Amino acid sequence: MRKEKFKIMKNLLLVTLSVFMLMVACKGKEEKVAKPGTEKAFRTLNMVFVPASEKADASAFQSLMDIVSEQTGLTFHFIKVTDYNAAVEAMRAGHADIAWYGAATYVIAADIAEAEAFAAGIPKGKESAGYYTYFVVRKDSPIKTLADAKGKVLALNSIGSTSGDYIPQVELLKAGLNVKNKDHFERVVYSGSHDASLMAVANGQAHISGTASHNYDGRTSDGTVDPDSVRIVHTSPLIPPAPLAYSKKLPLEIRQKIKAAVLDAHNHGTIGGWGGEMEKYVSVEDKDFDLMRDVRKIVEGNK
Repeated sequence: MRKEKFKIMKNLLLVTLSVFMLMVACKGKEEKVAKPGTEKAFRTLNMVFVPASEKADASAFQSLMDIVSEQTGLTFHFIKVTDYNAAVEAMRAGHADIAWYGAATYVIAADIAEAEAFAAGIPKGKESAGYYTYFVVRKDSPIKTLADAKGKVLALNSIGSTSGDYIPQVELLKAGLNVKNKDHFERVVYSGSHDASLMAVANGQAHISGTASHNYDGRTSDGTVDPDSVRIVHTSPLIPPAPLAYSKKLPLEIRQKIKAAVLDAHNHGTIGGWGGEMEKYVSVEDKDFDLMRDVRKIVEGNK
C-alpha cells in the first residue's frame, strides 16, 4: 500500500515537473516570436518612390535611410514604380509602409491609402523645402511667355505629377491655355519624368516643358543639360514640398521612431533626397498640403 502511494506521488511529481518545463519552453518561444501589431513584427519595411527623375530616386535616399536604419534598428526595402498611381496603390494594398510622394500624389494617398506625411527635405543651399515648376525652352526659342506656347509641343512629366502635371496645368490655365484643348497645343507629351521633359526641350523634341526646379537645377549643374542651351520663361508660385509619408497602419511607436530619426539624421552624416544632398529634413503635417487639394479640384474640374 505504501509502495503504491509512493508510486502515485512519484508520477504526480513527474507530471508537475513536465508541466513546469513546458511552461518555461513556451515562455521562451513567446519572447522570441513577435506578436502581430508589435514593434518586433515590423523590422523590415517596404519603401516606395514616385518616378520623378531619371536619376535613381531610391539611391538618392540611401544615405538618409541608412542613418534611419542605424538609429531605429529597422531595415528598409526600396521599391520603385513607373507610375504615380502605383505608388499610392502600393501603400493602399499594404505592399509599402513608407513612401516618398509628390504633394499631389500624397493628398490622394492620404485620402485612400491611410498615408500620413511627416517630413520633407530642404536641399543643400536652400532655405525652404518647397520648390517650383519651371517652364523651360531652348535658348534660341521665340517663346517669351506662357501665352507664346500656344500651338507648340509641350512636354510634361507623368499624369499625376505635382510640378510636372498639376501645377503646369493651373499655370497654363491662367495664361488662357488648356492642355485638354487640342487647338491650344500641337501636341502634349507625357515623357515619364522631369529629366526626360527637360531633355526633350534640350534635344529639340519639344518646344517647352513644365519641369520641377529641383530637377532643372540638378541636371544643369551635373552636366546632363548645358545651362547655356536652355532658359526659364515662367516660374510658378512656391509649391508644397514632396513629403515622406508612412502608413497609419504602422504602430504609433514605429512611426514616432522613424520621424525622430529622419529629423535628426543630418546630425549623423551627409543625407540625400530629391534634388541631391539635403541640409536637413523638417516636420510637415497633413494640413500643409491643403493647397494641393485645391489645385486638384481645379485640374480635375477642368474639361
